[in-house]
Amino acid sequence: MDKMSIGSKLKEIREERDLTLEMVVKELKTLYGIKISKGKLSKWENDINTPNLTKELVALIKYYNISLDYIIGLTDKKTPPHLR
Repeated sequence: MDKMSIGSKLKEIREERDLTLEMVVKELKTLYGIKISKGKLSKWENDINTPNLTKELVALIKYYNISLDYIIGLTDKKTPPHLR
């Protein structure tokens, strides 16, 4: 299985989709009511801090449409099982 950190996976996914920090922050607020700063998201992506699992990380996996199991390292498959 992949040994990448949660932060590096979040950054990789954002960059694969050509999204800026600003875009993600704006969309999280609009779609899920999650208010974070670019700095906070950057700290998550650089493994300085980690997102709150019950609120912030759940919003990110919904927004990116990725599997929680992938983010926490239980699988190498990014897509949630119900969408495969």
